[in-house]
Amino acid sequence: MIKLKTSNWEIENIEAILFDKDGTFIDSHIYWGEIIKRRVNAVMNYYNIDKKLFEELCLSLGLDCNKNCLIPEGPIALLAREAVINSLLAKLKEYNIQAELNTIEQIFKDVHKAFLPEIYNYIKLIDDAKDMFQRLQKHNVKLAVVTSDMRANTEAILEHLKLREYFDIVIGKDDCTKAKKTGEPALIALEKLQANPEFTISVGDASMDYEMAKNAKLKGSILVATGQTPFEDLKKLTDTVVSSLKEVKIEN
Repeated sequence: MIKLKTSNWEIENIEAILFDKDGTFIDSHIYWGEIIKRRVNAVMNYYNIDKKLFEELCLSLGLDCNKNCLIPEGPIALLAREAVINSLLAKLKEYNIQAELNTIEQIFKDVHKAFLPEIYNYIKLIDDAKDMFQRLQKHNVKLAVVTSDMRANTEAILEHLKLREYFDIVIGKDDCTKAKKTGEPALIALEKLQANPEFTISVGDASMDYEMAKNAKLKGSILVATGQTPFEDLKKLTDTVVSSLKEVKIEN
C-alpha cells in the first residue's frame, strides 16, 4: 500500500484509486468547449436564429466564449444531457423560440456523429497526469477510470493517448443504472478490482466525485482544480484538494 501526501495533507494505506476523466486528466475546457460551439451552431441553423445570440446560447450550455472556458455552474460536463438540453430550451424560450427536447436531442446526436472524425484534435492530456499514472503503476496500485462518459468512448480516448496500459478497468455510465454521485459506479469498480473501500480513494475535479466517494464509503477523495470548479469551491467539500496532480507525492 502507498501514502499520498502534499505539504497540507496525507492519506495512508491506499491500494486502489478511481480516477475521473474529464477535467481530471483530460482538458474539459477544450473538448466540451468545441462540442458546445458545434451544438449551438447546429441549433441556430435549424431554427434560423440570429447569430447575435451565439454567445448567450453557448453560455446557457456552460461555455464562456470570451474566456473560452467552461463556467463552474455548468451544466455541461456536470449534469446529465437532459438537464443540459433543458437549460438551452429555457434560454430559447426567453426569445420566443419554440423548440422540443426530442428535436434538440437529435441535433446533439447528429453533431456528435459529425464530430467523431475530428474528436482527437480536441482531446488534450492535462500536464503531469501521465507522470502520476506511471508513478502509481510502479507502486502496483490498482487503477480504474470511473466516468460519466460512455465506456467505449473512454476506452478509445485512453488508447489514443496511450494511457490504457495504466488502468485495470474502465467504468462508464453505460455500466451503471445510477448517477456517479450515488456511489454505484465506485461500488462496481471495487467489485471488478477486488478492492476494499477502506483502502480505496477517488480522484476527480467536481462535487460529484466527492459525493461518489462518500456514498460508496471510500477511504477518501482527492479533488483537483483542473476542471471547471474553482479551488476555493472544492475546498468547501474536503481538505484534500490540489491545484495540480504534480503536487501529490507518493510514498510506500
